[in-house]
Amino acid sequence: MEIIEKLKNNKDKMPDLQIRDIKYKNKTLYVFNLQSVSSSEQANDFILKYLSKKSFSKNILNQIKEEIYNYIPSVSLVDIKEDEVFNYLFNGFTILIYEENILAFETKANLDRGVTEPTSEPTIKGPKDSFNENYNTNLGLIRKRIKSENLYVEDHIIGTETNTKVSLIYMENLVDKELLENVKIHLDKIQTDMILDIYYIKELLDKENKTMFPTVKITEKPDLATKNILEGKIIIMCENSNNVMIIPTFFLDFFFSDEDNFQKKAFANFAKIIRILAFFVSIFAPAIYLSLITYDQQMLPTSLLINFATQRQSVPFPAIIEAAVLIFTFEILYEGDALTPPSRGTALSILGALVLGDAAVNAGVVSPIMVIVIAISAICSLFFIYHDVQSFFRVYRYALMILASIAGMIGIIIGFVFMMTNLCSVKSFGKPFMLPLSPKLNIKNRKKLIKKGLIAQNTYKGEI
Repeated sequence: MEIIEKLKNNKDKMPDLQIRDIKYKNKTLYVFNLQSVSSSEQANDFILKYLSKKSFSKNILNQIKEEIYNYIPSVSLVDIKEDEVFNYLFNGFTILIYEENILAFETKANLDRGVTEPTSEPTIKGPKDSFNENYNTNLGLIRKRIKSENLYVEDHIIGTETNTKVSLIYMENLVDKELLENVKIHLDKIQTDMILDIYYIKELLDKENKTMFPTVKITEKPDLATKNILEGKIIIMCENSNNVMIIPTFFLDFFFSDEDNFQKKAFANFAKIIRILAFFVSIFAPAIYLSLITYDQQMLPTSLLINFATQRQSVPFPAIIEAAVLIFTFEILYEGDALTPPSRGTALSILGALVLGDAAVNAGVVSPIMVIVIAISAICSLFFIYHDVQSFFRVYRYALMILASIAGMIGIIIGFVFMMTNLCSVKSFGKPFMLPLSPKLNIKNRKKLIKKGLIAQNTYKGEI
C-alpha cells in the first residue's frame, strides 16, 4: 500500500516512529506507532504478544480482520481509511495494516498531570478539583456531575496543522437554539494553522466586540462549568487546555464567585455589593482625587484641602505625573510578582512596599495621600482574579485620570458615560452583554420568550 511506503520514507523525519513487520507465510502484517505519544506496554501486551503467539492458518489469513476484531482485547478499535492514518498515529493510536485493511488501536501514553486543586481560582469551601490538559479527564469531571442523557457533546476539529479537538458541551433541553447555531457559525469561521489552548479560540471569538472588557469567561473549575451548563449556557472545551470557555458571558458574571454558593444568601449578597463597589473605586478613585485637588477644590472641606496642600507642598511634580508614576510602578510590581517564582515573590513584595510606602514619601517624590489613593485603587482591583478584567482596569484608570486632569469632574462624567455606553452596546454571541440590567427582562417578557422557545426556562436569570 502507498501509506506503508509513505510511513517508511518518513522514518528519518520522525525518529519516534516505530515499525514492526510480522510475516505469516507469504504475507506481511505491519504495526506502526509513535513512541512519544503511544504506550509501548499496551502495544506489546495487547497487540504484539497476541500476534506473535497466534499461529495463522491459510483460512485465518484470509479473515484476519475478523480474527483481530474478535480476539484482541481493545474497546477503542477503529477501522480507518488510508488518509486518516497520520491523524490517528499522532493521537497515540497503534496502526495495524494488513493488505487493504487498516485498523487503529488506542494505546495512548499517559502524558498528563493528575487532577489537582485550582491555582488561578482559589477555593475555600467548594470542590477542590480542577481541569487538566487531558480532554477525557476534563469531560469526565463534567459527566460525573451531570448524569443525564440530555448532556450533548459536539466535536469540531480546528487548526490546519494542529488538528485540535474542540467540543461544544451543553444541555439539549435547556440551551438556547439560536445561541447554539450562532456559536457553531463562529467556530466554523475560524481559519488558523494552530489552536494550542482555549485562549487561542477566545482571542479569535472575542474580536467582534469593540470593548476592552472581556466578553467571554474562562474557568478551570468543573463545578463552575457544570453550573453554567445547567443554566442553559454552552461550554467550549479544547484538548491540551486546562481551562474551558463559558458562552455567553455577561457583565455581572464577573462579580460572581463560586464561593457564594456555599454561604448564606445575605453574606453572599453583601460580598457581591463589595465587589461592585471595588470595581468603581479601582477605576475612579485616582481620577476623582486628581479632579478634587486640581479643579474642584470647592467640593472639599477647608481643613481637608489645607491638609492636602501641606502634604503636596514638597512634591515637585504635578499631581497627574505623581499618580501616573505610582500606578506605573505598581503595574511593574504586579507583572513582576505574577512572573516571578514563589521563592522570590516575597522579596519583591517587601521591596515594593518599602519603595512605595516609605522611601518615596521620605524623598519628597510623592505625597502620602497619593500613596493611599493609589494603594486603595490597586487593592480593589485585586478583588478580580481574571487577568482580562485587570487589563480593563488599567486602560480605563489611565484614561479617566487624563480626563480628570483636563476637565475635572466633567471629564470623569464624560468617561463614565462613554464606558457605560460602550458596555451597553456590546453583545456576547447575540445576547446583550449587560443582561439583565439592560435591557430589563421582566417576568412577563420572560414567560413569552420561554413559550416561543427563544430562551430556555432557566437561562439568563441574571443572578449575581
